[in-house]
Amino acid sequence: MFLDKLCKTNSNLIQIAVHMHQQKQILPDTYVVDVDRFLENAKVILQKANEQNIELYYMLKQIGRNPYLAKELEKIGYKGAVVVDFKEAEVMMKNHLHIAHAGHLVQIPSMMINQLVAYGCDYITVYSYEKLVEVNEAAKKIGLVQKVCVRVIGENDRIYSGQTAGFYLNQLEELVQKSKDLKYIEIAGVDNFPCFLYDEVTKEIQAQENLHTVFKAKKILEDLGCFIQNVNAPSATCVHTLELMKQYPEITSAEPGHGLSGTTPYHVDHDAEEIPSVLYLSEVSHVLDNHAYIYGGGYYRRGHIQNALVGSSYEGLVKDSVILPDMDSIDYHFGLENPHYIGDSAVLCFRYQIFVTRSDVCLIKGIHSGKPEIVGIYDSLGGKK
Repeated sequence: MFLDKLCKTNSNLIQIAVHMHQQKQILPDTYVVDVDRFLENAKVILQKANEQNIELYYMLKQIGRNPYLAKELEKIGYKGAVVVDFKEAEVMMKNHLHIAHAGHLVQIPSMMINQLVAYGCDYITVYSYEKLVEVNEAAKKIGLVQKVCVRVIGENDRIYSGQTAGFYLNQLEELVQKSKDLKYIEIAGVDNFPCFLYDEVTKEIQAQENLHTVFKAKKILEDLGCFIQNVNAPSATCVHTLELMKQYPEITSAEPGHGLSGTTPYHVDHDAEEIPSVLYLSEVSHVLDNHAYIYGGGYYRRGHIQNALVGSSYEGLVKDSVILPDMDSIDYHFGLENPHYIGDSAVLCFRYQIFVTRSDVCLIKGIHSGKPEIVGIYDSLGGKK
């Protein structure tokens, strides 16, 4: 999906990844991250957001909840993490990172509410009154008022399978009335997902109906007496999307994820500010019936994997088509259209979600200064190896 763009804009990453693999410094089934480029991407996104007074929460699930990158993002000015689920919250707390937003795509479980509220979280999203009560009770125990966001949903919104949740607009008045006795929470924000998406036909990022549902919810809640400080509009956040957000001055926060690594769908078709900074590295395992097979483990169903570069040196890399495993099979291997030498490096670049894989993550600094250095190897869930 991104292989041609990576070759065009960040060939140094390919060269170093292949060299280190051939020197037996990196195992196959490893996502290799160009840390310097990743952080440069983050800086240009942050600069754009600051110009528009939009607060950014970094999303790192896709890059394996990596705590090293999280700390670097906070150093350059990012407010904190948006954690996609409660297990990511655990990683951030373990590494003493700031949690700006939790509970949106996955609610915080009852057992963990006290811990999260006590640790500190700027906004906790809820989509049930019962969860709101739990947050209130946790905040009461430590004597603070916890800000919450309400996840809202409209009849015509786009909702991904497995993410069905939220309050309908006609349920908000009842929610506010019932919450008046909850003295330790403040309904201070609204959110929905996805608010922006890339259109494959027009080749542009477009606002979704979900965003307009958020705006309607903001007005309803304000009319009911709530002070809405956070209008959260996640999905596809990058410099280009932030430019589009100028049309919607109500937006106060966004959550770059793939934008940080230059790997949103927009980046396939456009020369964007952000440069691809992550590749998937594998190795030829065996050959059968004139097909080479490379080690798997990092497959993501929506990755749009098409091609790989294969060879024992950067200069000797050749492009080959990838044969994906069936949807009902485990990705022990990827096939290649042609035979290759066992031990050859294989470089792929596609839309990834490392936290749902069994891959490693290798962070490399100094690629563009001629002094490449591995700063850490992590598992897919943020644990250092």
